[in-house]
Amino acid sequence: MRFVLSLPILLLTLTASAQRDARRDHRWGDRPSTLGGGFEVGIPIGEFDDAWGRQMAGLSANFTMPMRRLPFSYGFDFGWQRMGARNQEVPVSIEGVSATTGDLRVRSNVYGYHALLRLQPLNGRISPYAELMTGARHFITRTEIKVDGMDENAYEERNASAFIGSIGWAAGLHYAPSRNFYTEIRLERLNGGQVEYVDPRSVEIAPDGSVSYGTLDSGTRVVNVTFGVGLRF
Repeated sequence: MRFVLSLPILLLTLTASAQRDARRDHRWGDRPSTLGGGFEVGIPIGEFDDAWGRQMAGLSANFTMPMRRLPFSYGFDFGWQRMGARNQEVPVSIEGVSATTGDLRVRSNVYGYHALLRLQPLNGRISPYAELMTGARHFITRTEIKVDGMDENAYEERNASAFIGSIGWAAGLHYAPSRNFYTEIRLERLNGGQVEYVDPRSVEIAPDGSVSYGTLDSGTRVVNVTFGVGLRF
């Protein structure tokens, strides 16, 4: 958490260097479109932290396009984070399949879908940016059984599924060692309302393969930190 609090200060400190680089790298021309992605860590805050209280890990990706000569870009951001998982071997009986057991998996995930508006006035080797984001997050828990000898899952079930509206902001920094490639560090803060979701710590799998679980109900504020790479074109 100390790193998260200090990240905005780091981004602001690097802005002066970005301005110098932008002047030096004016030859790169107009602001490009970007396509990036990377590893993401989710840190619950507020009521979400009180109820759930665990960090989440996953992946994120985003795409932006410039708005002509304005210092803005628009685009879309997608995120996936794993809240928890449980595996257990269970008995199966499937006609035409010799296997007598399967791997039952219960997965609890959070997906984020956000439109974004990015302000990125500097286009150089170092390019800080700020964003406004709006969209939705999807809390979902699924159960599936995989069996050797079968291309598809032997069994699938959506145990719980809930969407919640989401708005927030992001700040980040692109470092581009070449014209078309960049590395990125990004901080997001997303706010969402109350939602009921499966508590992955409560998931229990009986010997016969039946699944039971408890739920939590809380707000969904979160800070996401992303370390990524991308392309400029």
